[in-house]
Amino acid sequence: MLLALTPLRDAVAQRGQRLSLIRDAEIESSIRTMVTPIWRAARLDPSAVEIMIVQDNSLNAFVAGGQRIFINTGLLLRTERPNQLIGVLAHETGHIAGGHLARAQEEMEKLSTLQILEALLGAGAMAGSSATGSGAGRRAPADAGGGMGAPGSLMYFLKYTQTQENSADQAAMTFLERTHQSVKGTIEFLRILQHEERMMIGRRDPYLSTHPLTPDRIAFFEEAAARSPYTNAPESAQFLEMHHRIVAKLMGFLNPNAALQRYAEGDRAVPARYARAIALYRTGALGSALLTIDGLLKEHPNDPYFHELRGQMLFESGRAAESVPSYRHAVQLLPGVGIVKVDFARALLETNKPENDREAVRNLELARQTESDNFDLWRLMAAGYSKLNNPGMTSLARAEMAIIRGNRAEAQAHAATAERQLRQGTPAWQRAQDIKAYINSRPRRK
Repeated sequence: MLLALTPLRDAVAQRGQRLSLIRDAEIESSIRTMVTPIWRAARLDPSAVEIMIVQDNSLNAFVAGGQRIFINTGLLLRTERPNQLIGVLAHETGHIAGGHLARAQEEMEKLSTLQILEALLGAGAMAGSSATGSGAGRRAPADAGGGMGAPGSLMYFLKYTQTQENSADQAAMTFLERTHQSVKGTIEFLRILQHEERMMIGRRDPYLSTHPLTPDRIAFFEEAAARSPYTNAPESAQFLEMHHRIVAKLMGFLNPNAALQRYAEGDRAVPARYARAIALYRTGALGSALLTIDGLLKEHPNDPYFHELRGQMLFESGRAAESVPSYRHAVQLLPGVGIVKVDFARALLETNKPENDREAVRNLELARQTESDNFDLWRLMAAGYSKLNNPGMTSLARAEMAIIRGNRAEAQAHAATAERQLRQGTPAWQRAQDIKAYINSRPRRK
């Protein structure tokens, strides 16, 4: 499922600014697959790097909070092929591998994704810390103590020196060489950004404000291309298909009318039909959308994301019971993907059947192994345990929700209630104690 996260906190929304994260199993998995060779070339642990998709039209990406790479949808949609995107993320990886956030590493790792985005909004821009450069929204813990405080301090840490920028470019070139990939995509995207800079007279994109594009920088990669034996290396067919589907999916959800114009009805390519199915659904043509996705499923019965999309279409159209088989099939095909289990559980709970409530909670318990900072998971968990008449687990889930929202007092109260309601010595009872101890151990932010 592709869906935007709720706007960041009421105070931010009241200022007229809205910034959302997007969670989508397919997009996250595809980007991770494309960039994992780069991470390994950089000697990073791929499982430790997080991909965050920001719903924002500007051409931007940045690294913050340890090994979290934030990528704007505007950047994804403007890349024309995977090699361009990989070049952008190779540069980001250069900042991580080079320890360019080392001065702030300890403080940055205390920040949640939500705090990082709020701080950037508070400073007036999505600052590009490093880039060359919608699933159900999941929020990371918001304020269980710690944090850096003023947005300006975070903005300071997100600005790199020219030396660090040059170092990240050099690292990107090295990683591309090690993985036998061309630097042409990087050059192409730098030229896209250069064109953007020329067009933005009187206003500057946040990325361009911190990453001046000079002829020297483009020349550096052109010189590297002239020396590299991999300059004309072909792109992976798998990566090309993944990139086509990322762009088609994002456009279908975020700009359905444009998608219907771009992907003509006669285009029988899978990404085109995928985009049309999504765009038709988003413009209210559910019947045509279902016919289109059913056609894709007939040809590709084991594509989990087509089943997931069909489930989303039905669920969001008020047909929860009909969506359950599609979501169940997606979960079976993606057994290790927690975010799909969360969406499945949501549909199950909407059917108001006790057996489905129990299945929903089982899926949520499995999903929390990888989605423990997912606000929606805990909200659904609280609803599910409430339906099962389990007050202790309901209170514990509400405590987890409060932590993610940054409400310390509420988290403390729910954890204390859960501690009284749960059987002493059980893992859930211990977790309630841990929440209380954690909150008490964290200094309050001034």
